[in-house]
Amino acid sequence: MLSRLQDFLSRHRRKFIVTGALVGGTIYAARYAQRKLVEYQEKQAREFFERTRRMHHFESTERTCNQVILGMGEEMCQAVLHECSTDELLEQLRQNPPNKLELWEQMKIVAFTRLATFVYASSMLVIALRVQLNLLGGYIYRDIMTEQRQITDELKQQYLSLIRHFITHDGIRDLARFIRSQVVEVLKSMPLSRQLTLADTEQLFWSLQMAINGDTRHDPNSKMSKYLLPDLTRLQERFNCSPLLQQMYNETLDLLESEDCIGVCAHNVSRGFVLSCDAIAESMGETLQHLAPGELQQQESLNGQSKQSNNNNLFDVNKVLLALAKLIPIISGLTSHGYDSAARPHNLPTQLLSFYVVSEKSKMVGANVYESFSSG
Repeated sequence: MLSRLQDFLSRHRRKFIVTGALVGGTIYAARYAQRKLVEYQEKQAREFFERTRRMHHFESTERTCNQVILGMGEEMCQAVLHECSTDELLEQLRQNPPNKLELWEQMKIVAFTRLATFVYASSMLVIALRVQLNLLGGYIYRDIMTEQRQITDELKQQYLSLIRHFITHDGIRDLARFIRSQVVEVLKSMPLSRQLTLADTEQLFWSLQMAINGDTRHDPNSKMSKYLLPDLTRLQERFNCSPLLQQMYNETLDLLESEDCIGVCAHNVSRGFVLSCDAIAESMGETLQHLAPGELQQQESLNGQSKQSNNNNLFDVNKVLLALAKLIPIISGLTSHGYDSAARPHNLPTQLLSFYVVSEKSKMVGANVYESFSSG
């Protein structure tokens, strides 16, 4: 019996070896696959939790960013109003002086300068704060993940205070003065009696925008860092400039000078002037509704409006002709107050900041910055 078993095993030895190898290999492969599957699932879970954690941190950063933008937006508006004040001119005009024509010419320049400064400054502030806070948020997230503490409270305060240069130092002043010089060039030959339609006003803003953007040394889109941040010498004078602060400063400069930021700023500015024209059109409509009957008939005669339109109190604001002298108070009134969320329908600075804050292109800039620096 034993010999038969030995003989059977001897004759089928190769089959047993092959079968054993196959069974053993299958068991090993199954265990290996199971281990790899567990590792893959654990890796997927870690990545999911990391993405979720990063998303929550990014959303928190965005909420903080929006609050900071609106808070600093109020200060920025006050700085623009201070730099482009019409209070003294209005006070002189109320006294009906003999040089009131000269004063109205000055009002013309200040009104257009203030509106254009609000359009550019609001866009620049939103982009700068999106870049700064998301860059800082990326660094903080990396500190959390690596359990390090590179970003101290002092460093955070120093970095965020860089934007104060724009509001409280030379930034707004330099921007407003440059814009004023371009406004003078565009409007100097336009008399106060010039009759303008809404389309003419849009073309006027377009000419002004092209004049401002066309100056390659002072263009607020491509040279926004020049207005927004202090130069390196001033930075070193103000702070004990650590290597990390200097690195973050240089990274911020690179981002503000990137094609993405320049393109978004230019897009926002164009949209800002469109919003300005919409606000002017709304104000022109309200002005027409409050005209005296004699003035209303004269306006209809100039515009070719029908009596039927008069009877229905309907006016095509696109056909309205308004003297530049009458347009100036409208433009000045739209920009005569700072940021006020309660006065949004009749407050252009509030409309501009609110629009730029929710702009998808501006948000995308912040998201890209956060993604780059949180995973770097």
